[in-house]
Amino acid sequence: MEKNKLFSVFKLQLLVFVYSLISVLTKLTAMQFSEHGLFSAGTLAGIAGIGMSLLIYAFFWQKVLKKVNLTTAYANKAVGLLWTLVWAAVLFKEPVSFRNVAGLLVICAGVFLVMKDE
Repeated sequence: MEKNKLFSVFKLQLLVFVYSLISVLTKLTAMQFSEHGLFSAGTLAGIAGIGMSLLIYAFFWQKVLKKVNLTTAYANKAVGLLWTLVWAAVLFKEPVSFRNVAGLLVICAGVFLVMKDE
């Protein structure tokens, strides 16, 4: 893979990482909502943060799509499930089962197969 494409894929993976953090912010906002209601400062700040984060993500996603093949871009979004599993276990102390890990390995293998031809 040429250096320019490799850098574009790196930027794509960085965006996938950022998108996974938006999911964390969404869960934290939902927790804030359930404890304090819709019009609490924490819930409203969380909603505003999610909206701004999604706008920034969408802007940079469009930039990356100009440099990376659409098939490659969407296949790499699946790697976001890796980050979701990490955040669930580390931040929210949710259990990770063998099935979760096995499914993630299958998905990552599929991403690598798509990337092999790039």
